[in-house]
Amino acid sequence: MKKVFISLLSLALLFSACGSDEDTGTGTNKKNGELKAKISFDAIAQKATSLSTAIPKTSWDNVNEIQMFLYDKTSGEVAFSRIFDPQDGGAEKIFKWTNVPEGTYELALVANINSNIDPIATSLDYGVNWIKLDQYNVENKKINSEIFIDLKKSAFPAGHDFENGDVAYAPTSEVFTAYKSDVTIVEGVLTDLATAGELKLRREISLMRVRIDKTDKEDAPKLSDVDFAHAKNFIVIHNMPVGMGLKLGSFAGGVYASSDDDRIMIGAEGTGTFKTANPAAADYNPVQIIDTEFTLWNDIRVLPNASRAEGKASDADATASRKYYIVLAGWAPKDYEYADGSIAPVAQPVYWFGTINGVFSPNIIREVNLTITSKGYTDNPYNPEKTGGLNIKVGSPEDWNTNIEREDHNI
Repeated sequence: MKKVFISLLSLALLFSACGSDEDTGTGTNKKNGELKAKISFDAIAQKATSLSTAIPKTSWDNVNEIQMFLYDKTSGEVAFSRIFDPQDGGAEKIFKWTNVPEGTYELALVANINSNIDPIATSLDYGVNWIKLDQYNVENKKINSEIFIDLKKSAFPAGHDFENGDVAYAPTSEVFTAYKSDVTIVEGVLTDLATAGELKLRREISLMRVRIDKTDKEDAPKLSDVDFAHAKNFIVIHNMPVGMGLKLGSFAGGVYASSDDDRIMIGAEGTGTFKTANPAAADYNPVQIIDTEFTLWNDIRVLPNASRAEGKASDADATASRKYYIVLAGWAPKDYEYADGSIAPVAQPVYWFGTINGVFSPNIIREVNLTITSKGYTDNPYNPEKTGGLNIKVGSPEDWNTNIEREDHNI
């Protein structure tokens, strides 16, 4: 299985939050200037909705930390980095950093990549070892060749068989980025980016909205007997992309151009795998997800499964080698009949699976409507195929706080 190398950051940009002028760095012999910036979220245009309309709220509460990088636009070597809490920037989120090394740089802001508190993995040696990035250990490191960001490893749900070589990963953190090219720092001069407008944070991840119709069907007359609130239930997603990087040269940032079917995201597990009520107004606006048919759901943060270089529209299908495969596990009662005619000797898992054709794009919600059309299977599939008792229909793409992509599947 391939290692996921996710290039993030490089060296340092003096980040003193809230206007602090103190530099605790080591570059005392460098010619230094100052930098000022204003940060906001990228504006989103309203689009047509899918079957559900609920949108997770976006606010500064979504952001734990932001790391700023100033790096050479050709080599990717970081010259300066600082980590700050966006809650400290006042109402307008204006920050000022002093003692910034003189030069002309690419500027990147990356949110929610603290591997100690966010479900994300970071590395300084091309993924050989995984370590938390700080504002000093990234100095003189190169993004996209030494500094990497990836999904964080997790554990497979107990009581289920998975293939040798498969690796479990947690859902991604809510990574945001913002970029500014040709930022010039001059000794003794304040470079004021705030007057030219905000640095706009935009999500680098996607949201997979899984909605499930588990009503009894002609070919699945006992779905109502399946326990969808059991501790052994799960939703897993196969074929995760391999790593993320920052903008450098011809690479526009985001996920890289490969996926690996050994990489499996544990999207949800346990008694709360399948949610049965609409989300709270405190977290979503609007809040409508379930209806009379699709009574189970979960929102899962995933990486996009198309690089920017692929040029995929958000409502297109993913490349065959990058399509996601989804597997659901419910809990069948004793004497439950499976699709192959076998009978459960005791209460045990029942599985459904299928291929999700649609592409998942940055900052897009894609609604995946799963209609269970079969009795299900006794074995957790190692390499899921296109049919497994799920009819899958994907909705139109929706920007966060606006539209949702939809895909319906019979499973």
